[in-house]
Amino acid sequence: MRNLFLSLFFVSFSFTQVFSSYDYIGSRATAMSGAVTSGPGGSWSIFHNPAQLSELSGIYFINGYSQIYNLDFLPYSNLGLSYNNYSISFEKLSTDINGIELSSEAVMSLSKGFTIYKDKQSILQSGVRFNLYQYDLGQSSGMEGDGSSGSSLGSGSAIGLDIGFQGNLHEKYYIAYYLQNINSPIIGQGLGNALPKSISIGLSYRPYDDLLTSLDFNQLSGHMDSEIRFGMEYMIMDNLILRAGIQTNPNRFSAGFSYNVFKTDIAYSFITHHIMPTTHQLSIGFRFK
Repeated sequence: MRNLFLSLFFVSFSFTQVFSSYDYIGSRATAMSGAVTSGPGGSWSIFHNPAQLSELSGIYFINGYSQIYNLDFLPYSNLGLSYNNYSISFEKLSTDINGIELSSEAVMSLSKGFTIYKDKQSILQSGVRFNLYQYDLGQSSGMEGDGSSGSSLGSGSAIGLDIGFQGNLHEKYYIAYYLQNINSPIIGQGLGNALPKSISIGLSYRPYDDLLTSLDFNQLSGHMDSEIRFGMEYMIMDNLILRAGIQTNPNRFSAGFSYNVFKTDIAYSFITHHIMPTTHQLSIGFRFK
C-alpha cells in the first residue's frame, strides 16, 4: 500500500515536477485552494506574491507543518520571518521511511516588497524573491540494506527568481500577477532538470472589511491546461476568521479557520485531492509591532 501511495504521489507531482511549485504553503493558502496571489498583505505574503510585502510593518513570524496527503512519510514544513517589507523563509519536503530520509527538497528564500506609486485612492506594488533550491537523494541501501553503509546518490542546487506586481484601488479591488522562476533555473549536474516556471493572475474583491473573495488563474509553462482557483475568507468576530476554497484541474475543495489569542495566530486548514487522501496543515504565527 505504501508503494502505491508513493507511486501516486510522484504521478500527481509530475504536473508540477518539483516541490518548488507547491502552491499551498501555509494554512491560509491551503484553506483558500491557493487563491492568494492578490489581496491585502499578511504573514502569508512571505511565501507568495512578494508585492504584498510592501504594505507590511513590524515583525511577522510564521511556522507551519503538514504531512502531504496525510502520509507520515511525506513531512512538509515551512518557516518564515518578515521585518517591514523584507522577509526570509525556509521550506522542506522529504520522503522519510523508518527514520531514514530517502530524499529531500528544500528552498531558502529572500524577498523584498516595493511601493511603486501611492495616493489616496490607489497603490501600485511590486516585489522580488530570490530562491536557493537544494535537493538530496540520500544514501543507497548499502551492504546492510538499511542505508548505514550506503553511498550518496547525489544532490544539487539552483537559484530561482520570482517577481510579483499588484494594483489596489480603495483597498477594495485588487489585481495582481506573480511569475515564478522567470530565469529558467536548472538543477542538477549534466543535463539537469529545469525547474518549472509558472504565472498566476489574481483578482480580489473586498465589499466590506470582514469579507474577501479571491480568484486565481494559474498556468504552468509548457502545459496547455490551467488551474482556476477561488477562495474566500470571512471574519465572523474580531479574533476568528473562516476560510474556504475550490479549484479545477484537478477538482479540489478546501476550508479552514484562523483564531487569534494573546497575539498568537493559530490556523488550521485542509485540502482534498481527487485520488490521494486529504492534506491537513497547521500554522502558528506571531506579529510584533
